[in-house]
Amino acid sequence: MKKWIVTALAAAVLAGCSTQSKYVITGQLDDAGGKMVYLRDRSEMIDSAVVENGAFRIEGVVEQPRAAYLYDHREPAAAQMRAFVILEKGQMTLKPVGDGQFAVAGTPSNDAAIRVNEKRNALLEEYRAEETTDERREEIVEAFYDVSTEAVRENADNYFGVLLLQDVMYEKTAAEVQELIEGFSPAMQEHPTMVEIKDYVAKKLLTEPGQSYVDFSQPTAGGEPLSLSSAIENPANKYVLLDFWASWCGPCMGEVPALKETYAAYHDKGFEIFGVSLDNDRERWMGAVEKNGMNWIHVSDLQGWQNAAAAEYGVRSIPANFLINSEGKIVATGLRGDDLKAKIAELLD
Repeated sequence: MKKWIVTALAAAVLAGCSTQSKYVITGQLDDAGGKMVYLRDRSEMIDSAVVENGAFRIEGVVEQPRAAYLYDHREPAAAQMRAFVILEKGQMTLKPVGDGQFAVAGTPSNDAAIRVNEKRNALLEEYRAEETTDERREEIVEAFYDVSTEAVRENADNYFGVLLLQDVMYEKTAAEVQELIEGFSPAMQEHPTMVEIKDYVAKKLLTEPGQSYVDFSQPTAGGEPLSLSSAIENPANKYVLLDFWASWCGPCMGEVPALKETYAAYHDKGFEIFGVSLDNDRERWMGAVEKNGMNWIHVSDLQGWQNAAAAEYGVRSIPANFLINSEGKIVATGLRGDDLKAKIAELLD
């Protein structure tokens, strides 16, 4: 008897310590008799259910809230019904939200997602309206961004707030993101997604203006390793632009004319570009370099988004760049188009 009590108490402790949470998703799809509903994230199938008499039910457990999608087809690209859902503890219901769109409601994260999307959609409709002036459209762009930032603060106790922070953090300084992080609940502070965000912020703090550059070495087109320090320490170079790009990135290729113009005007005065490609195909990488006459320094480990230097600099979107002086200090970041030439002119003219 004593052994049974000890075992039962141990089981109770384990159950109490479990972080798993049960979720249930139900819904009505009146025109989907005999069909299936599929629950999946971006990489894998999580579950599925038969639609019987227009209704379905999916249930499961999650250790931590996670983002997923509901579809009425095994292949997402062929689905007519799709709905974003955050899997977390509670009862959730699929519901239509107009114009053939669906949403999932019933838990804090999912209800918050619906509220924010309603605000965003209202702004988008106003932006697209013919009578909306250009001046008002500029205000709407700012308002759209403000809605997201404010929603991060309002949802600091649920996973939707974490996902929103992940969306807006690239347009903010590391200090601004850090301030938002500090407002989150202890549970959300420990979520794996938040841990990734914190890692991004830590690296971003080390690569903002005023910080010393982080050295690295990657192969040139010929396969020889070349370090960033070799360009920084070259006496001929007063400023080096560390430029992250890729041949498949449209905005990156759109920056090439400005890069070429600035390079042609200021290379002899001490301006160098150290390009790091996030390609994973050598032929495409070098093909873009040659086709576009990008006659500055180029390196790449050909690991795509897993590029080691990009990780060191907290690069999550491209184009991205860091202007470094001969003393090894980062003096500017994110210089695009005319802003790049203006900054280099200010420093070297």
